[in-house]
Amino acid sequence: MRYFVFFIIVSFFIAGCASSKKSAEPDVSVQPKSSKYDESFDPLTLNDNDVVIQKKESSGASLDEEKTEIEVDEIKKSSVIRELDGYRVQILATKDIESATMVQQTAASQFKTMDHKVYIVFESPQYKVRIGDVVTRNEAEDIRDLAKDYGYKGAFIVRSKVTVKTP
Repeated sequence: MRYFVFFIIVSFFIAGCASSKKSAEPDVSVQPKSSKYDESFDPLTLNDNDVVIQKKESSGASLDEEKTEIEVDEIKKSSVIRELDGYRVQILATKDIESATMVQQTAASQFKTMDHKVYIVFESPQYKVRIGDVVTRNEAEDIRDLAKDYGYKGAFIVRSKVTVKTP
């Protein structure tokens, strides 16, 4: 009796594994998708009044472009922009990008005369508005005091990577 039950279980197992379905062969009559698309479109031939695409002149650079290239070369020779350990002054930390942007724009106009850049730094989950790229703590204290004078009572100094021009 045991052998009979064992035989039936093995038979069902083997029958369950067998398949009578035919395997599907790929249809070779279907064309590749890339032949359906025309890749020769030129946006310069588009006659749309909303979109203006200017052709580049191959006759050479204008005088203004030549002057700016010369000025950029002179700036590159005279100073090098480096990233150093330094300080910035944080004036706001918020979860709202809109309020951070508003404060950044206001601070940028206030600190524009002192040539201090204003940054928005995202450190999850907060947007932080920071001012300045200074290397010494004394310079950062001056910026912090000035920020407090402008009404940013919670301004404090933060260590950060800063970009400075070195001669």
